[in-house]
Amino acid sequence: MKADKRPLLLVFGTSADPIHAGHVRLVTGAVRALQARGEQVAEVMLMPVFRHHNLQDMVKRSLPLTFEHRYDLSQLAADEIFKELGQPEMKISVSRLEESLAQSSNRPNFTSETLDALRKLTDPGLKIAFLIGVDSFSGDEPSFGQWFQWEHLLETALLVISPRQGFEPNFGYLQLLEDQGADLVYLEELSIPEISSRQIRTRLEAGESPEDLAAEGIISPESAAYIQTHDLIRAWNALDSQQPQSVVMEANMQNDDLETQIGKLLFQKKLTLSLAESCTGGLIGHRLTNVPGSSEYFMGGIVSYAYSAKVNLLGVSWDTLKQHGAVSAEVVREMARGARRAFNTDIGLSVSCIAGPGGATPTKPVGTSWCGISFGDINRQYHFLLEGSRLQVKEHLAQKALESLLQILQELP
Repeated sequence: MKADKRPLLLVFGTSADPIHAGHVRLVTGAVRALQARGEQVAEVMLMPVFRHHNLQDMVKRSLPLTFEHRYDLSQLAADEIFKELGQPEMKISVSRLEESLAQSSNRPNFTSETLDALRKLTDPGLKIAFLIGVDSFSGDEPSFGQWFQWEHLLETALLVISPRQGFEPNFGYLQLLEDQGADLVYLEELSIPEISSRQIRTRLEAGESPEDLAAEGIISPESAAYIQTHDLIRAWNALDSQQPQSVVMEANMQNDDLETQIGKLLFQKKLTLSLAESCTGGLIGHRLTNVPGSSEYFMGGIVSYAYSAKVNLLGVSWDTLKQHGAVSAEVVREMARGARRAFNTDIGLSVSCIAGPGGATPTKPVGTSWCGISFGDINRQYHFLLEGSRLQVKEHLAQKALESLLQILQELP
């Protein structure tokens, strides 16, 4: 641990549903261990996760649906921590920061982003300490190295690493992180009971009462009463009985169709997409949403068929439309940018075409088509001259637009 002796804001993020006695023991134990090492813990902040990116099971898929209850249960846990510590000067809070970040960005947020936002909101006189399990630092290739912007996370917070049964720390890896400037401490003295939120739900859904689990010390009496009062067992049962197959989380396959390839790359690269369709009338959105799990990255689309829709919904300039016409590089560029603004996404894709049989001009024959893609500083427009019936032109343009998007995604690191 470095010599920075600012008081600590200890942050514990959790997607647990429900939060339980093991979490209370973990946080109180971490506070006492840090204090025994000479650290001043000024505040403890519980941070319920609003939405995960890497969704591995139904419990994590349902996080937004259960957030309010998880927030309330975290408040009860905060009260337990306060009483258990018996240190009236210490503030124990529960934060909605993850909820606000995810809702403002229309995508899951990541730990480095959360702590970066928290740093901007927090008194600079406090040092942020992030409580994390040793399982992220275990094995030959610790998973922490795959975290989004993990290097930035190391610059933002002290890592307070807690033991976990069945996981041994990779001390060589921890030393490597310290050599790179990381501030971390491993609290090997902690002994935390192994309690699983999933096992709690399984037992309750099988017919055991919350009071029985409270009597065993697995959850608090207050949490048991909350679960009973709000009929959470029935809600959990309904959520856990659903078994959606999220294709985008699977490994890339050689026989994946175009929209599945795009979906997997968007998911893997943690990017979101929106559409602005004119002549295709929603066909591209239809294809994208045929992929199970597409709600993880596809935020929505606007079918802006008329000039007025392009102007009012996407912010396309009337002057651009009058000067270049709807089927032009200039208009699809503004449409793609407008889609990004409307849905607050990383990528905007737009299309416009003359599908026929009418609408052609001497310089723009039937089949003239444009696609625009806006992503960061990238603003690309693609011109196609397509053949066939009206329906065939629309289908060909949808295909070409998706192929263009795939090409950009494959170019990304």
